[in-house]
Amino acid sequence: MTAPGPRDGVLTAASPQGVWAWVAVRLAPAAALDAHRGYADVPEEQRRTQAAGQELAWLEALLASGPGIRFELRLRNDPSARLLRGALLGQARGADHDAAVRAALALRDRLTAAPRHVRAEPVSDTDEVRDWLAPFTPHPDGLAELRKPLAHAPCARRDTGRTDSFAVSPLRWAAHSREPFWAELGRLPYPAVAGVCLEPYTVPQDVRHAFRALADEYARLAAPGSVRPTWNVAAPPDVFAGQALPLLQDAVRRYAGRAYRSRVSLACAEALPPGLAEQFAAAAGGAVVCRPPAREWAAAWANTAGLNRNRLPLTYAQGAPAHALNPVEWLLTDLLDASEAAAAFRLPYEVPGHHPLFAAPGRVPGPRPAEPGPAPARQPVPPGGDPGAPRFDG
Repeated sequence: MTAPGPRDGVLTAASPQGVWAWVAVRLAPAAALDAHRGYADVPEEQRRTQAAGQELAWLEALLASGPGIRFELRLRNDPSARLLRGALLGQARGADHDAAVRAALALRDRLTAAPRHVRAEPVSDTDEVRDWLAPFTPHPDGLAELRKPLAHAPCARRDTGRTDSFAVSPLRWAAHSREPFWAELGRLPYPAVAGVCLEPYTVPQDVRHAFRALADEYARLAAPGSVRPTWNVAAPPDVFAGQALPLLQDAVRRYAGRAYRSRVSLACAEALPPGLAEQFAAAAGGAVVCRPPAREWAAAWANTAGLNRNRLPLTYAQGAPAHALNPVEWLLTDLLDASEAAAAFRLPYEVPGHHPLFAAPGRVPGPRPAEPGPAPARQPVPPGGDPGAPRFDG
């Protein structure tokens, strides 16, 4: 059961594997991009590129944070003000309460040291942290998950024992404006949140070997196979394997050290409006939109409400036979290197002359008192799921 911790802004929950803790850092644009030293007399596109480059460097530094933490950029609309509020949410775990709190506070310090175009303020009110995690109950048609594109096809060859082949495309980093999506999110007349959750992950040697073995398997499938004695002809190459091979070879290089495991989510208190999730996906480096089916809806919302990453097999398979993906292929679907993470993860900024999109001091009143929405029904932890998933229902 989740309960408020000490009034230091740390929310804690005990689990069979230790104690989990959550913290938050409020975000707002520090100033319009042309007001920063170094951005003066720089064209708008170059200002965005420089700001995005600083965020990429910040995410690269956070990769060294070590295991046991997650953090999420979360944007939340304010329907009354038609402006967005931003926060960085952090989750840490420890063997006991004190260890978890120390880890969470250390993570909050790191998150507060954000790039200079962002104002970052630690949240010291535990109730506000709780409200950031689960501010409302989503509509049954109000959830979407954004994933790396996953293509699949039946395997035309049987000499490796594979029935289906898969190709996972990376997200593409670019300094495109995120303002159109932010404006649409801010204009919604009902509550909504968008979040990009990242967990630093050091790719172990056995996984690197598995990536190389997978690339070698596809290289064999992409070439003519052994001669069939009955017909005295070679098995033809598998066309799809040949298309997937460059992506796997890129993954071997891309995920050779530190990376992020990820979850990108959108939730609304009413049904998702047409095109909003797709606009978010396009802005996030070419992701694809996946709608959780009814049987995975509760687990999908629990991931957002608890900063968790429990796998949603039906949602994440993107129409492929979920049972056919092996563990290495599942891992490839949610690994991001720093540049991919930066493609999805854009901190608030403002451009001079553009309509303000974010709440800021003097623009609207300060943060509203926490008013947690109705709690979702208690759900069991999925098999192999995250025991730290908070339960806000008691």
